[in-house]
Amino acid sequence: MIAQEICLTPRMEKLEALIRRLFTSHPKWAEAAAEYKRRMAGYRGEKSLDFHLSMLPDTQYLIFHGLRLLYGGFYFQIDILLLCSTFAVVLEVKNMFGEISFEKDFNQTKWKKNGAEERIKNPVLQAKLQARKLRHWLQEHNCTEVPIHYFFVNSNEKTIIKTESRNEQLIQHICNSENVLEKIEQIAKYYKTDKLDKKELKKIKRLLLTNHTPDNPDILKAFNLTPKDIPTGGQCPECNTIPMVYIKGKWCCSKCKTISKTAHIQAVKDYFLLVKPTITNAELCLFLHIDSPNVGYKILKSMNLPYSGTFKNRVYHQPEKQWDIPQRGAKSRKLPTSFV
Repeated sequence: MIAQEICLTPRMEKLEALIRRLFTSHPKWAEAAAEYKRRMAGYRGEKSLDFHLSMLPDTQYLIFHGLRLLYGGFYFQIDILLLCSTFAVVLEVKNMFGEISFEKDFNQTKWKKNGAEERIKNPVLQAKLQARKLRHWLQEHNCTEVPIHYFFVNSNEKTIIKTESRNEQLIQHICNSENVLEKIEQIAKYYKTDKLDKKELKKIKRLLLTNHTPDNPDILKAFNLTPKDIPTGGQCPECNTIPMVYIKGKWCCSKCKTISKTAHIQAVKDYFLLVKPTITNAELCLFLHIDSPNVGYKILKSMNLPYSGTFKNRVYHQPEKQWDIPQRGAKSRKLPTSFV
């Protein structure tokens, strides 16, 4: 069963908001867009494995996506963890096109794409390291020991993987997405005795989910930006123009003349993601270029946001889940065409 679903991390949601809001001419836009592209490629790679992993016996395996745990004062992240009563498997998933080659000497890995070649981190050693950290983490939490295997899984079917013939020890930890089930089944045939009973499995599942800490940085600080760098106002759902003008209950785009009744929803989400997780009526009016506090109050009230305080001291809070904000037919904003 899926113990933890795959989803966009808070960091990815913040990156998306940042590249949607920043002008493409801003010096930090390309850097943010490059990171977002890289993370989205990894996300799609992990998601593509769902089809194959869904064929595993649902009652036998626990599947965790994107676990991020604290060990030794630092966080480590596992793309996919499979756990059953006899063993565990750590999967390091890559969605890279081109050619990946492994050299035995110095454990070097090279990635060739579009005619250019560069050295990258060895994904097999990355998987091995995550497995080792997980083993120590489980010991630290007084969990029953279980054999932990690891694989680098290539999810891009067009990628070519090469390695030297004398590199057999490395090869056994590499597979493509289409034969990941075969690898898992081979391990399952080897282990016949249960290491974990139902109670211990339940305990480990609870510990993993309780201690999972999503990557949720101050994204402006990460890119050496301040709220002053973020264009304010509602954003046109069709041409991305900022700001839209509020006229008699509707948002109007001065560029393409699009009319929207819900442009404020994405704007408030962006504010929570980029600026801070709380907003007052005065801050909303300033951010959306609204002159009337009464209009600001009506907008905030219509969004059913959690709040604290009363009357003029009321502070509205970001929902526990960002997408809990009612959409009411709002269209999601497009990313700039130069990025797509």
